Amino acid sequence: MYALILAGGKASRLGMGEKALVRFLNRPLLSYVIESVTSAGLEPFVIVTSQTPYTSNYCRIQGIPLILTDGAGYVEDIWQAVLDLSITGPFLTICADLPGITPEQINSVLDLYKESGYPACSVWTPYAVDLPTETIFRIKDTNHDIPGKPVGLNILRADLIEEVQDELKILIEDPFLSLNINTREELVLAEKIFSSGCKRLNQQPIIL
Repeated sequence: MYALILAGGKASRLGMGEKALVRFLNRPLLSYVIESVTSAGLEPFVIVTSQTPYTSNYCRIQGIPLILTDGAGYVEDIWQAVLDLSITGPFLTICADLPGITPEQINSVLDLYKESGYPACSVWTPYAVDLPTETIFRIKDTNHDIPGKPVGLNILRADLIEEVQDELKILIEDPFLSLNINTREELVLAEKIFSSGCKRLNQQPIIL
């Protein structure tokens, strides 16, 4: 399966140049995601635009496959990459600023997705949530409600490109997955958490 890694945005809120190349514990953010998706057995392609020339150069130097899109928007760039790669089945999308993702988590998501029969899948975490009430979920087959925020990892089917795809929603209770890097403050906080020796939660994903 292809893993399309989104790395074509301006990252104006962060203000540190191209986000995918921002140093996180002395490594580019993008390198963490590349390492995890390849270790999970997926084939990575980094989606870049004219706004991210240094990320494009980094990928070429490192031998990382990339797709140059028009930068028309998040969804538009994904579909352009899908068409350029002639993808016809399921594919995974993931943000380049998710250093906390692990190969084990990706494989767990893939297994649940394949078993579910749903055409699409989204991944959520209950941590660091400050979102409207519509992001409160009822855990399947229970009376327990739980908040959730999107992680930035999804699965879609290319052959249903023109349709609204019903999605399996998976929640992973791992605080490291809440660490999307959008501001300098979030970068500092994430580095502190990663450097603290805090143990990862080894909990099974929850179907919402």
